Amino acid sequence: MSDNLKSIPWFERNLKFGHPIAMLPYFLERLDGTFVRLCKKVEEVPNNILSMIFNDKWSVKQTIGHLAEVDEIANRRIDEMTSGVEVLSPAVFEPRDYNGLSIEKVLAYFNNNRIANINKYKSLTPEQLSKSSIHPRLKVPMTPVDLAWFDAEHDDHHLVKINEIIFTLTKN
Repeated sequence: MSDNLKSIPWFERNLKFGHPIAMLPYFLERLDGTFVRLCKKVEEVPNNILSMIFNDKWSVKQTIGHLAEVDEIANRRIDEMTSGVEVLSPAVFEPRDYNGLSIEKVLAYFNNNRIANINKYKSLTPEQLSKSSIHPRLKVPMTPVDLAWFDAEHDDHHLVKINEIIFTLTKN
């Protein structure tokens, strides 16, 4: 990414919810495509680059692991919404250490969690897709459709971060 074009930090994003059920297939398409996009980004990138901590934050592997962990939380949150829980479970901000694993194992972990989520979304009825719970940080009601959009936006945020890490660490 160009030095003069900076990304917006995740916690500074202005997010709007209330998406209609008919948008779910579009959000699932984005969620489903993340695995292929991740694979493309990391192919031919040396392991030491994928494991390197960048700007005192996360490595590429930790970022992918974080997305996999967020999928575990999303899977639980879908169940919470459909069962009528008032406030959703909190998110994970510090991923486990994935740097000692091969990129193939980290990607497989992500893909397994993502497939489980997509299958869960596809199994929901329109009534279940209309249920909502309060997001713990944002303090706004969120439906499973909103969660799918939120997680697709979150994926895109971290895909941009992965671009920044790889670009910066390989440009020299």
